[in-house]
Amino acid sequence: MQNADSLDRPSDGYVILGNVLDSMRSLEMALGQLTEWHRTAESGRHFHEGHDDSEIGTMTVVAELDLAVQQADGLQQTLSRAYGGNAVVRWFDEVDPPEDE
Repeated sequence: MQNADSLDRPSDGYVILGNVLDSMRSLEMALGQLTEWHRTAESGRHFHEGHDDSEIGTMTVVAELDLAVQQADGLQQTLSRAYGGNAVVRWFDEVDPPEDE
C-alpha cells in the first residue's frame, strides 16, 4: 500500500482512498456483527447468571457498539462522497517540482 505522505502520482490518492473506504466498510460490518452477537448473548449460557455487572456490561457493550456502527456508517458515507469527488478529478501522472522562490 502506498504511503499517503508521498504520492508518486497524484492519481494514486484515488487508490489509497478506495482502500480506506474498503477498510471502513469491513470495520462497519465487523462492528455490526459484534453488536448482534452481544445483543443475543444469554445470561447463564454466555455469561454468569445473576451477576449484575455482567448484565450491565452486556447492555453497555450493545449500546456503545450500536453507536459505533452509526458513527462508522456516517464515516463510510463521508469517505464514499470523497471517493466520488476524487474520481472526477483529472490528475496529472507527474507533478512539476515547485518553483524556487
